Amino acid sequence: MSNGLGLLGLALRAGKLAAGYTAVSDAVHDKRVRLICTAADASERVRESARHMPDRCNGLYADTGFTQEQLGRALGLNACGIVAFLDPGFAWTFAKKLEEQDKERYGALVEALAHRKDRAIRRQAKKKQRSRKPGRKPGGNQARGGRSND
Repeated sequence: MSNGLGLLGLALRAGKLAAGYTAVSDAVHDKRVRLICTAADASERVRESARHMPDRCNGLYADTGFTQEQLGRALGLNACGIVAFLDPGFAWTFAKKLEEQDKERYGALVEALAHRKDRAIRRQAKKKQRSRKPGRKPGGNQARGGRSND
């Protein structure tokens, strides 16, 4: 599935995708959403609501060319009209697949997601660097609750 649909199932199994209106709404409320995507044949109410969701969670929106049946089949469901990526890496990769099909329509989306993905990677690296204590070796007695020999 070079069109990106295979990525949906992978993201779902990894816990980085919300599928269905309720799950997406909950993720938006928790401000965990990076990219919201709707099916081309989703109801107008769902699509209109999805267009406004990024305002509440600092995410992005894309109307895919896939049908509800195609999205659902990729997720192991009957049909699915809306999904949301919770991980910037998965969101960027999916957007790249969309861009391969229509560069003009999805080019700006890919650029915005690439910038956000890079920022997230830098934040994670800084967080990891701050969590390390200088002078301590990982493992050893401290990891087991014992005393150090210092």
